[in-house]
Parts: sequence; structure tokens; C-alpha cells
Amino acid sequence: MHLLELRYARRITNASRQAAQYRHGRVFLAGDAAHVHLPLGAQGMNTGMQDAFNLGWKLGAAVHGWAPEDLLDTYHAERHPAGAAVLRNVRAQSLLMDWAGTRDPDVLAAREIFTDMARIPDVQHHLADLMSGMAVRYPMPGADTHPLVGRPAPDLDLGTARTHELLRSGRGVLLDPADTFAEVAGPWSDRVDRVGQGSDTEPMLVRPDGYVCWAGADDPEPALARWFGEPR
Repeated sequence: MHLLELRYARRITNASRQAAQYRHGRVFLAGDAAHVHLPLGAQGMNTGMQDAFNLGWKLGAAVHGWAPEDLLDTYHAERHPAGAAVLRNVRAQSLLMDWAGTRDPDVLAAREIFTDMARIPDVQHHLADLMSGMAVRYPMPGADTHPLVGRPAPDLDLGTARTHELLRSGRGVLLDPADTFAEVAGPWSDRVDRVGQGSDTEPMLVRPDGYVCWAGADDPEPALARWFGEPR
């Protein structure tokens, strides 16, 4: 059999690149425009989607006029380290691949040790979080002592219809199971939905991209102002 015509060719390498800045004035870089790497485990697709989730609601806030002054700058501050972590993870994975089929004994030794470690449940959970992006923790100045703060919100059962409604709204969500913060959250009701009694969880404030920016028993007002601007 002979190859007579080549209509499309693409070379995939382990080259990794990342833009130094994700924001240049009014220009924002996301997805493949911000970072490229070896396509392993759909990590690039997930990272690009997370870029969009992070940036989208902040652009919407700016368009509607309630974004805090530095809200758009937090896009680079949060997503650039997350992208760098993915590139670091992919580089480590690529070292375990025998690209040229040389059966390099050093690569084989490292792969065998890694395979043994990957059988440990805690290591499996850690690797799963790395691959899925769930290991990301955003810096939340002034509210980073609670273990949930800066991380993706946990799965919560608020009732199927109510959960879908909140996910479609593109607004923040304040989970307030004891109805403690109704008066505090009222001035932000045009940007943040408050879920009171019936939410079987501890109090937390979730941004539109699904990340917790406040949790616990302290006053949520500073976090509301930090992420959702001046009250009405």
C-alpha cells in the first residue's frame, strides 16, 4: 500500500506555552489563545471552559455597571496560576511517555513507581482532582480561612427545579439555611439570589462561576461588596 495524497496533517507534540498576561487592556485571552499543551485527558478543554466561566460573569458585571473596580483584573490573578498548574501536570505526564519507542530505562523505572503509587486511593483522588480541575483554589483575600472558600461549591440538593433555576440565572447565590442574612443580602438582591430555609448546608456565598467566595458564620457583607459591587 502506498500513500498517494495527503489532504490533512497535524503534528502533536509536548510543547507547552502560556501567555504571560491574560488581560491586555480591553483584550482578554482564554482557552487556546492563553495556553497550549499536549492534549491529555481533555485537560485543555476543561481549562478553557473554566477560563470562560471565570471571565464571562465578570464581563457581564462590567457591562451592567456594578462590577467592583478590580473585578476584571481577578481573571488573570485566578486563571493564570490554574493554567500554569495544568501545564505542569501535562509536562509531568509527558515524561512518562516513551515518545520515540526507545524504552528508556529511566522512563520505565519512573513509570513503574508512578503506577504503584496510583493504586493508592488517596493518590487516585488527588490525581482525579488535578485532571478535572477540582484541585483549583482561588485566592479570596479576607475570606480564605474556611476550607470551602476559593473552591468549587459542593454538590447540593436544593430540589431539582430550584437547582436548575439557579444554575440558569447567571447570578450569585447566598445559601442561608437559618434565614440569618436576609436583611444583609437585601441590597444585593438584583445580583444575588438568597436561598433560605430548606437548603441543607452551611451558609455560603457562591459566585456565578460556581466558586465559593464566603462561608461560615461571619458577616457576608464584605464578600458581597467585594464580588458583587456596591449595594443598591
